[in-house]
Amino acid sequence: MSTAVHSTAVHKATRRGFRDELRSAIARGELVPHYQPIVDIRSGRVLRLEALARWPDTTAEWVPPVRFVPVAERNGLIGPLLTSMLDQALRDLAGWRPQLPDLRVSMNLSARSLGRTRSDEAIMRALDQAGASPDWLSLEITESVVVNDVGNARRHIERLRARGIRVEVDDFGTGYSSLRYLQLLAVDSVKIDRQFVEASVKDRASQTIVRAVVGLCHELGFEAVAEGVAERDVWDLLAALGCDSVQGHLIAPAMPAAEVAGWLDGWASRSGAFASAVPRRPAGPVLEGTGPRVLVVDDDPAILTLVRDVLHDDGYRVETAANGLEALRSIEARRPSLVLVDMHMPILGGESFMKALRERGIDVPVVVMSAGPAAHRWAAELGAQGAIAKPFGIADLLAVASRFVPQAALLH
Repeated sequence: MSTAVHSTAVHKATRRGFRDELRSAIARGELVPHYQPIVDIRSGRVLRLEALARWPDTTAEWVPPVRFVPVAERNGLIGPLLTSMLDQALRDLAGWRPQLPDLRVSMNLSARSLGRTRSDEAIMRALDQAGASPDWLSLEITESVVVNDVGNARRHIERLRARGIRVEVDDFGTGYSSLRYLQLLAVDSVKIDRQFVEASVKDRASQTIVRAVVGLCHELGFEAVAEGVAERDVWDLLAALGCDSVQGHLIAPAMPAAEVAGWLDGWASRSGAFASAVPRRPAGPVLEGTGPRVLVVDDDPAILTLVRDVLHDDGYRVETAANGLEALRSIEARRPSLVLVDMHMPILGGESFMKALRERGIDVPVVVMSAGPAAHRWAAELGAQGAIAKPFGIADLLAVASRFVPQAALLH
């Protein structure tokens, strides 16, 4: 046998041996999730924990994911790997949600899993077995998966979101995608790739890209997530650019499940130092006086400032929120007399906000704020009580407010 033929045979045997070893390790539950937090940049609140597959080898080291994930994809093992990781992650999450009731676990969905009915069924079965609801879970798909088959990706994303599962686009900016793909995909958030985030402080072009992607996300109603945040200067810059949430070693590296509860306790005491340094939006809550309470929901600081100041000067008490999730928490704490809500916001946009109000049985007058004739169209589709088209004047704003809150109420 020639040296070349012998070498090829050895290589094939080695590959088969690694594949078989991986199959056995998955079956025995040897691959485990490590968790890296994603936090809200304005408040420091922990939003999600990304579950990353880790495989210890016999030398107490770790087999790199870049080695075993491609092997799993090529050999039909990615489904069992996804199921194993999901089962473990949901069990772990059940222990942390009493401390953080809105916490989700985030997992990557591979190209081979995307679009397969069996993957959908396995995900829902795992949720049922764990006694978990779909709002425990967030699934990440890479930009390259979307580019390869945008039609299939769109159909699958719509099915997942219809079940209540959150969907994110991962590694945005690394492929050759058109901005039209984001327009076609009804996802919840977009993760800006670390290569732009890490360089954003020193490289002007990278900073421009990050700023543009954040703005695009907000226009489309997506949460903008920056990954690879390892330095405080990067955190502060992202906060100034209006990024919504961040992930990286500055917050925490990926950690085993046994360390998460302790980290959560520690982060609760440390997060204030980060959040306090975030440049606050100029429109904070204004509650002076005894007039009717109005809640204004918009991610544009200029709009919040304008509406807050105009209504406050006219005798209203005004609270503000930057997205629908903040607005829901405000409403549950203090019921307003009127809600003015923008349609395109990160984390929870106007359409999802209106749906959440109905699901909670909250009956409060809502006025939609949006550009041009779209405001009235949205109001009609969503059953809102009114609409005001951007840009609007002071007289228009006061007229809308007085329509739902009688002037007599301002005198008491």
